[in-house]
Amino acid sequence: MDAAKCIAYLTIEHKGTIDAELMEGMGRQVFGCDICQDVCPWNSPRRTPLSGDAELEAREELVNPALDWLAALDEAEFALRFNGSPVRRTGFHGLKRNVAIAMGNSGLRRFAPRLEHWAEAADEGLRTAARWALERLSLKQ
Repeated sequence: MDAAKCIAYLTIEHKGTIDAELMEGMGRQVFGCDICQDVCPWNSPRRTPLSGDAELEAREELVNPALDWLAALDEAEFALRFNGSPVRRTGFHGLKRNVAIAMGNSGLRRFAPRLEHWAEAADEGLRTAARWALERLSLKQ
């Protein structure tokens, strides 16, 4: 297994541009991925108990947030919303990059105006992801 191709790595730790050949496989994941945790035989309930600590629970408003909402965040709102959250690790531009990829994988043309704006972004990772997403959406017509 190549950990550098892992969705969790790509959406959290990887900085900059993501290889186009990996973007489709990321699906609509914007931050992290627990597929490996779901299929790992070492993570059966009898071996790894779930935590009952309320502080480790996901914030309800951040579970499956809408791509439109994430796309509309500015840097100040990103910092405010994700303060104390692991999402801060991906950074503002990294999250936008991931949202652009998810938009491209969604097949929804309604995201095209936002992606067209991002296709001219100064951040190379976001710009490349937005251009890839626009190409993908144009192929799905």
